[in-house]
Amino acid sequence: MFFTTKKSGSKGFSLIELLVVISIIGLLTSVVLSNLTSARGRARDAKRALEMQTIFNALNLFYDQYDCLPKTSGTTCAGAAGYSEANAGGWDYSSQGGFLTFLRTSGVIPNVPIDPLNNMTGDATPVGTYSYRYYCYSGSPAGLHLGYWSEKTGGYVFKNNLTSGGWADSSYTCK
Repeated sequence: MFFTTKKSGSKGFSLIELLVVISIIGLLTSVVLSNLTSARGRARDAKRALEMQTIFNALNLFYDQYDCLPKTSGTTCAGAAGYSEANAGGWDYSSQGGFLTFLRTSGVIPNVPIDPLNNMTGDATPVGTYSYRYYCYSGSPAGLHLGYWSEKTGGYVFKNNLTSGGWADSSYTCK
């Protein structure tokens, strides 16, 4: 028996076939990566919501123990252990160091969570920057403000019992 091979002028794939395959792989890769990026943002938002609840619960434990929450500067709230973390605009941001140290020093919580990206600078929040925010107002409006920016919606998420659309939960005393 003799085996014969078919002889043709081409070996392998043509340039057009290779370009089509590369294009399909590129398209599939971009779809997968865009879904993966979106999923990562949703996962970080879920982590933010969970950690914000942890912080909120710790603040409530502190409040129940000391009957006040500290202002970010010049606090007279017992148990705040000299807390003074007024960053840009008088707020305490997780991205600017020393976030809610009074919760740790008072023994309410061993470690205070910080935002998964934690890349915000200054008082403004440029698109794509994230940080947890705390402020306890003693003036008007008085009360607690706690929140973060969502990657999914791009909007700000309050972790307070806000009434009448204000910026502070007046059921808390800030000293």
